[in-house]
Amino acid sequence: MYLEKDIVKEGNQILKKQSAKVSLPLSNADFNCLKGLYDYVVISSIDDLVKQYGIRPGVGIAAPQVGVNKRMFAMNAVDFLDEKETRYLFAIINPTILQKSKEMTYLPGGEGCLSVDRPTSGLVTPRHYAITAKCSLYDFNTNKIKTVTLKLEGYPAIVFQHEYDHLDGILYTDKMFSLEELDQNTLPLFEENEE
Repeated sequence: MYLEKDIVKEGNQILKKQSAKVSLPLSNADFNCLKGLYDYVVISSIDDLVKQYGIRPGVGIAAPQVGVNKRMFAMNAVDFLDEKETRYLFAIINPTILQKSKEMTYLPGGEGCLSVDRPTSGLVTPRHYAITAKCSLYDFNTNKIKTVTLKLEGYPAIVFQHEYDHLDGILYTDKMFSLEELDQNTLPLFEENEE
């Protein structure tokens, strides 16, 4: 598993590079990288383990964030379960977004990133509410790879798009905007709680 010291921070040019396609079957180095990403998102969703390992919680992490410019990432949209109680925990290889909804959305509290340590203000350019993506998924229980088409909506779609941006050398801070610039037809994914 990767630790906080392994995560590449904003300002490092590796985060601005386009990532290369991953060759299949996975090399040992690519397998170890993907497994480390996957373990990070699983462990960082458990409070006791976050404290034990001294890591920041994260719902996604991409290979460029650990210094590997390959098209793979892990996501664990742990805060979101749909009506079927689907768990959005994936180790993703060579994703391609095939379709994007016209409907746009954003997170009212903004997005965060394990590679960005500074506080940011503003919102991320609205993301597509729903996407369809083709990718290979690694199953660590069976040690098999299968190519699938994922249809994601809402929060899991936002997480996927955030990590996908990393593969193209884009940080969320490159896409910041103010609420005043927001298109009137774009709705927040969640309403913020008033306290």
